[in-house]
Amino acid sequence: MKGLILTYIIAYSATVAALRFPLYGLYVYVGLAIVRPQEIFAFAGNIRSVSLNVGIAVLIGWMFQRFGNWEFRKAKVSITFLIAFVICFLISAFLALDTNRSFSSVSDVAKVWLPFLAGITLIKGEKEWRPLLWTIVLSQGYVGFEQNLNYLVKGYNSAQEGFGGMDNNFFGLALVTTIGPALALALTSKRIISRGLAALSTALILHTTLLTFSRGAMVGLLAVGVVMFALMPKKPAYIAGVVIVALLAARLTGPQLLARYGTTFASEEERDGSAESRVDLWKDCFKVIQRYPVFGVGPANWRTIASSFGWPEGKSAHSVWMETAAEIGLPGVLALFCFFSFTALKLVPVARMKQTPETRLESGAALGVILGITGFMVSGQFVSAPALEVAYYVSLVGLGILKNRRPAIQTDAVGDINRAWRPATRAPQLQPAAAASARSGTSFGAISPRRSV
Repeated sequence: MKGLILTYIIAYSATVAALRFPLYGLYVYVGLAIVRPQEIFAFAGNIRSVSLNVGIAVLIGWMFQRFGNWEFRKAKVSITFLIAFVICFLISAFLALDTNRSFSSVSDVAKVWLPFLAGITLIKGEKEWRPLLWTIVLSQGYVGFEQNLNYLVKGYNSAQEGFGGMDNNFFGLALVTTIGPALALALTSKRIISRGLAALSTALILHTTLLTFSRGAMVGLLAVGVVMFALMPKKPAYIAGVVIVALLAARLTGPQLLARYGTTFASEEERDGSAESRVDLWKDCFKVIQRYPVFGVGPANWRTIASSFGWPEGKSAHSVWMETAAEIGLPGVLALFCFFSFTALKLVPVARMKQTPETRLESGAALGVILGITGFMVSGQFVSAPALEVAYYVSLVGLGILKNRRPAIQTDAVGDINRAWRPATRAPQLQPAAAASARSGTSFGAISPRRSV
């Protein structure tokens, strides 16, 4: 009951504050999207309006701020791809087999797109994107705390059944998307308290990910580890952090988990029914793509036609990329893929730049965003979650870094050569006599040298 009261206090305080400071409202809106109090406090009835009120206040405050700054700079390419995806999504909704389902889906994802757009136009620098990153990590850490409390104290693995209306695979995808940012904050934060909070959040998120029993999430964790090792500075502190996380994961993976995860890369003859059904679902999605390659069958329409392929009605395709391609079409899924991948690729130079006390936080945040996007893109192949909020908000942090990062001053080769030769090519100072001749119009070339007698 105390948690419900605190939720109301935070939400309605943020609703009022967002009218003047929309970014404050955005932080609370993102936190509510991750914590999902409407599911935690289901006994209170329908409280979805709590989050909705904060979101509306953010948009009104954004309007009062004249819709922010639309100069995206290095984030322009990624934003262009996202806009292209939204356009494909809307066109597909109008051409859908079942427009009612499609328009309902548009309403759902608009709750993500509009706050995202408000955020990217309002973020001005580290003072804006860093609180957002902490909000994401601490909110997911709290969710992990609740799941671990159920498992360790109450003896009930609630994560295996999912959380907040998400099944275990969807929930695992959300967790994998945030473990990278949590680990990056644990390694790069300056204060000991900040490092401790980030490290605790990392441990809680990691254990909860394992408790979901999601093989797609496990593959995402492996991908996050590989990318982390490839991009991180090869310093003792970073290497020790990765080793500790790896040992912790090995320790927390019990026999039951190990047996299930061991089937992730099984051969075709050794796959269980769940893994085999995913492959069959992807094949059927490919048939739909061949029939509707441009705009697909419409958002949220795959589940209505799944029964025509022999699946139960409402069956998910268990893949962000395959289901999106079947519903939105190839141009739409390509735009979505490029949005995430270009955001990550643009951040690689920032993550790998030489770390100094001034650049350490920015470099660490960039690495965390790259890891989050990696986890989402890899695990997303096994889970249908194209409108997963946390993936967009992690990307928002990265785009905030790119948008407001000042490029280092560099000189081109031609400029360096000109500057090097400038002293030598400077016009010689004329002697008084020569200057007088020049003023009189006499050419130096016409003066013959004096001969010695």
